[in-house]
Amino acid sequence: MNVSSDVDFISVGCNCLGDCLVWGQNKLAAYGAQNFVALFDPVGSKVLATLPGHKDRVNHICWVPNVNEEYKNRYSSSENEILSCSSDNTIISWKQIKGGLNYQYKVVEVLKGHSDSVTNISVLDFPDGSLLMCSTSADNTVKLWRRESLSKENIDTDTLPKWECIQSIDFTPKCMECSSLGFIPGTTIPLLALGGLEPKIHIFIQNLDSKTMQFKKLMSLQGHQDWIRSLSFKSIQVNNNNNEGKDEEEEELILASSSQDFKIRLWKISKFTAEKQRQQQLDESGNGGANLLGSLSTQLSGVTSLSTKGYLFNCDSNKYIILLDAVLSGHDDWVYSIHWAPARKDTITGKKVQEQMLISASMDKTAIVWRPDRTTGIWIDDSRVGDMGGNILGQYGAVFSPCSQYILSHGYNGAFHFWKQSLTQKSFWEPQIVVSGHFGPVQDLMWSPDYSYFISCSTDRTLRLFSEWKRNKLENNKQQTISWNEIARPQIHGYDLECFTFINKKTHVIVSGAEEKIMRAFVGSQNFVDTLSNISKVQPVNDGTQRPLAANQPSLGLSNKPYFTGGDNNNNNNNNENNGDENNTEMKMGGGGEEGGEGMDTGYFEDEIPFNPEVLSEPPFEEHLLQSSLWPEIHKFYGHGNEMIAVACSADGMYLASSCRASSADQATVRIWNVSNWKESANLKGHTLTVVNLSFSHNSKYLLGVSRDRMWSLWERSSDNNATEPFVKVISAPKAHGRIIWSGSWSHDDRFFATGARDKLVKVWNLQNIKDIKNACASTLPPFGSGVTCVEFAPKSLKFTGEQGDHLLAVGEDDGKITIWKSTTSTSNPNALDWTCVHTISPLISHTLDVRRIRWRDTPIINDNSLTYQIVTCSVDHSVRIFNIKFD
Repeated sequence: MNVSSDVDFISVGCNCLGDCLVWGQNKLAAYGAQNFVALFDPVGSKVLATLPGHKDRVNHICWVPNVNEEYKNRYSSSENEILSCSSDNTIISWKQIKGGLNYQYKVVEVLKGHSDSVTNISVLDFPDGSLLMCSTSADNTVKLWRRESLSKENIDTDTLPKWECIQSIDFTPKCMECSSLGFIPGTTIPLLALGGLEPKIHIFIQNLDSKTMQFKKLMSLQGHQDWIRSLSFKSIQVNNNNNEGKDEEEEELILASSSQDFKIRLWKISKFTAEKQRQQQLDESGNGGANLLGSLSTQLSGVTSLSTKGYLFNCDSNKYIILLDAVLSGHDDWVYSIHWAPARKDTITGKKVQEQMLISASMDKTAIVWRPDRTTGIWIDDSRVGDMGGNILGQYGAVFSPCSQYILSHGYNGAFHFWKQSLTQKSFWEPQIVVSGHFGPVQDLMWSPDYSYFISCSTDRTLRLFSEWKRNKLENNKQQTISWNEIARPQIHGYDLECFTFINKKTHVIVSGAEEKIMRAFVGSQNFVDTLSNISKVQPVNDGTQRPLAANQPSLGLSNKPYFTGGDNNNNNNNNENNGDENNTEMKMGGGGEEGGEGMDTGYFEDEIPFNPEVLSEPPFEEHLLQSSLWPEIHKFYGHGNEMIAVACSADGMYLASSCRASSADQATVRIWNVSNWKESANLKGHTLTVVNLSFSHNSKYLLGVSRDRMWSLWERSSDNNATEPFVKVISAPKAHGRIIWSGSWSHDDRFFATGARDKLVKVWNLQNIKDIKNACASTLPPFGSGVTCVEFAPKSLKFTGEQGDHLLAVGEDDGKITIWKSTTSTSNPNALDWTCVHTISPLISHTLDVRRIRWRDTPIINDNSLTYQIVTCSVDHSVRIFNIKFD
């Protein structure tokens, strides 16, 4: 049997750091996502790959210019190298795999030298193909690295010359957090700008007299009033009149700096000629600087934000001057990021085009495109994108596409925002659909009962709903294209979310648990049902349910309040004398009857909250997800004494089981809730520490609980639904594992269940012999390389259940590894199983940290001689992934 896998979908948010996003000439954007680098196609709205290698959060990334190309053509050549830095104190050099796809990269070198988190890197390419890199770190040092030009051997293979640290600059007690490198105009002499936790920009120049090519400090540029957040050099060509009245091109270097003082400053570096001296009427001072416009400076002495000071320095027998060219004021909060529009090749003339255009991102929720006015040359805010209100919080970074026709930004909650320039109005930018994902560890996920969509649960305090977007191709209306997108955010909470479950046999009903003592039940709104039908072509179930139109969350509340519209459906609690009782404000299921399905009485809702929800035909933008895709809350479950940890629902939809964090036997109980009336019906004891996972058998007869106390417990459901004790304990297995048991799962036929633990073992237990605990273990899989955090049996399939005992089991580990195992009945013992590892998902596409959940989709694709399953997985690495597992 041949087994292969590929990744169909990756969802992960950007790290919540300034300037953690870059967009290369190869049309790929790269961003830091937890401890890996994610590569995605913004225009195609798909994450293509994740690059594992770092051990801690990725802080900054930059594309390396393609040094295989001639120097004059590099600006428009596709990059094939990446540099990334991390809180693990390292810098990693990546190179595209030779002969592979443009998003397949491998680690070439890991640079170690810093003793603390590396916060920023910048790179400069020389005409001969050698590279210079600057790295800043929380260890208060700045290091400069050099790499020699490529040899023929390096070009023909995947190898690269080694990076060498040539200098370390100590800034103790200050810390530099941003840097930029550029060439002094008309030369190949590097200039280095550094900024950090002080309102100064430090300028360094390479000392040509030194054999080691060390950098020496030139000056400190003053003017900003707060910490420097971002720096960016750009070389431009300008036309100047010479003495004969003719125009001639002159190269200038402009440094853009952004700060927490809400301002952006542009510093111009150019040759200091006699003509400029005469025109500017500079009065040289003896400290290497010049005072411009002396009378104005005298009047404004002490006002450093309007400083007109010019800085002179000598280099290569020429005199250069650094002048403050402009102060850009338009943001109302910290400016985290500043980037120049990239140079591009004119499609008609083939010449290099470098527009003077900047984009800045700020915590005031906006990104601004800046251009100089064509008439006056004064820099103005040409366009402003973002949000003037709402909940998107601030923007951490924004970049232009290679053609400067798109803007991509990332925000405070890890979200991306994407705009396309209008073809008719150049200053108008239209929002586009873009990838989204969690920005915190993803703890739980589950397919909907009909497997049409799935929901993920994260400590970033959100539940996110992902579904397929099915639409016809633009070029061929008869062919359909399918992609996965986030289409709703059922819950946005004030506490870290830990677990959730669907209520089986009900349509779009979930229960979630967070780091609070209560659980909350939600029902999908009518707007969601209609949107799901439009986007995913899922036909709504006509069950007679009167659903709220939508939900809204008060500014200081934790409950999603329902919204009805029209006539008798509107709720008016002014006549309800019990409207002060929180229990009377909840919507009840069943429509008044004990077994009335999902009917809802609007009289149990609080006053409606006026807003304007809408039904969508395309995946929503981040602003809609935050404000208009919530599900109404219908019930709260009280009873647990600590934070929620696990929740599960029986397959017949009659019972809920839940557990909370526990340090004693009294707290480590499993509470059973009757779904028909949402009331607690049992309190199951048996554990002494936290029950971390609960799982009902497929026939709803058994409940399995696994715990931090290293044992599992099994309860059997009473055949009498009216029994006072609906569940009875069958057996517990003390010391079933040597460490905490993280996960338990039932086989499709309920003959076996598997447990996985931190002791690196997976054990499979035979239900038939379960009371004989010494012989209950049907098999133990070979020890894994790291702790097992997740196990999940595959659903029933004729391809694998033709022979008695054939099962598929997916195992996730705490290093991100996922393996697929197949069983056969043991020839020596008919009650035991023999297991074989049939596939390991490639680490290039797999997770990088603990795999928290694996869920099989019970709708495999069956061809003549092959069967393809989809599994969806989530991890502490912030990502959700869908893998196609193909069996030939």
